[in-house]
Amino acid sequence: MTVGVEEISDEGLGSRSNERFVEAAVGAARGLAERDPEMARWTAPLVRAIKRRRLRLPSLSPTVHRVVKLIESQEVDLDELADAVSGDPVLATRIMGVANSSYFRGATEVPNVRDALMRMGVREARTIVIVVALRATVMRSPGLGDMASVLWKHSLLAASATQEITAELPPWETAGFLAGLVHDLGKLVVLAFAAELPAWQDDGAEPGSAVVEAMMAATHAELGAMVLASWAFPEPFCEAVLLHHDASQAVGDAGSLAIAVEVGNRIASQIEQGWPEDAAELDETLVERATRLGVDPPRLSDIAMEAETNFEALSKLG
Repeated sequence: MTVGVEEISDEGLGSRSNERFVEAAVGAARGLAERDPEMARWTAPLVRAIKRRRLRLPSLSPTVHRVVKLIESQEVDLDELADAVSGDPVLATRIMGVANSSYFRGATEVPNVRDALMRMGVREARTIVIVVALRATVMRSPGLGDMASVLWKHSLLAASATQEITAELPPWETAGFLAGLVHDLGKLVVLAFAAELPAWQDDGAEPGSAVVEAMMAATHAELGAMVLASWAFPEPFCEAVLLHHDASQAVGDAGSLAIAVEVGNRIASQIEQGWPEDAAELDETLVERATRLGVDPPRLSDIAMEAETNFEALSKLG
């Protein structure tokens, strides 16, 4: 088994997740098989794995879980965050390394985690701590392989864009970056499962890349919401991840975050395809969703530029 990966059974993935998200994940897998019967041999074991809580995912350490919950809070206490980060020597060392790097150009070296976070500033500290804490989780997923850099870039771009969108979107002012960063978490579940699929087949057949991509496209939003629920994230946050590919019917607080994450995700995709010089050439759905949040096309272009700049900086923090 890959180092750093734990088996998620009744004490892990899905054990505390809202049953609605579990059923949504099962329904998405079955829906794929209904649309393409040849996919049934691959989706049937996925359905069994979901129902039996036998999926695998890189572990979220208690320290990282505590850090994530603190960062999610609108009024995070710097001392409490420093204490949480200090609980993981590796995380603490990396945070101090960032604070002492040319990224912040400090005149003197900071001696401890609290001073490192103070040098960063509260907003910057939130962003950097969550990037450093979760990067290893994303990059070590079994089966990720060459997709690691692609998925991580997309996640960072979406996170930066979503952060800008939610900056004045109560009650999600401080949740945008985290939501954008984990919106594709379900893809890791599929990749980890696909790496084990030959063991589920009588003939030991291995799924091709097209099969894996189809499974990710069909199920990752539902699986991501299920995982986040099992990690005790608030239901509206999980709902937003569930709906991030189509938030057209989303309502309430969960709906506003879902739209923001969808816009952030679409901005990231548009950047990867090439941002058009003429705003009239932007994806119509992107413009429509952004307009619902009061974001016009010129602002979308500004957000895209900021997201690319943030990506260049954040990608150097590993």
